[in-house]
Amino acid sequence: MPMAMDRLPGATPHIETNLLNGELIVGIELPEPRFARNSWYLKVRDRQSYAFALVSVAAGLELKGSVIESAGLALGGVAPKPWRSAEAERFLAGTVPTIEAFRNAAEIALSGASPFEHNGFKVDLAKHAIVRALTLAAN
Repeated sequence: MPMAMDRLPGATPHIETNLLNGELIVGIELPEPRFARNSWYLKVRDRQSYAFALVSVAAGLELKGSVIESAGLALGGVAPKPWRSAEAERFLAGTVPTIEAFRNAAEIALSGASPFEHNGFKVDLAKHAIVRALTLAAN
């Protein structure tokens, strides 16, 4: 049976799953976590909502001494699927974990953001959330 292809959200919400008729998920294999020691998940939500994040950040740092060897950074609540910033991750690799480095990474991660009329506030919110999550992951 052919495997389903990755499908991004779009104009066909009735078929935005990746399982074909008759397919069943029977297991998931996860790679060994590189960021287990220095990771943080931050969820920023409306006070009245317990389920949906306005913005969420998953941050992971692999530290070697006082330098970031590699980083993982993904945003939720800002796109139809989690938004990973490879550019910000590359920027962080080789830097010292400082607030200034984290602010620069946040700027890089949101540099191409194109908000809609009523969600523009999420850009600034996401930048602050990135800095906070990276700071907490580093400590």
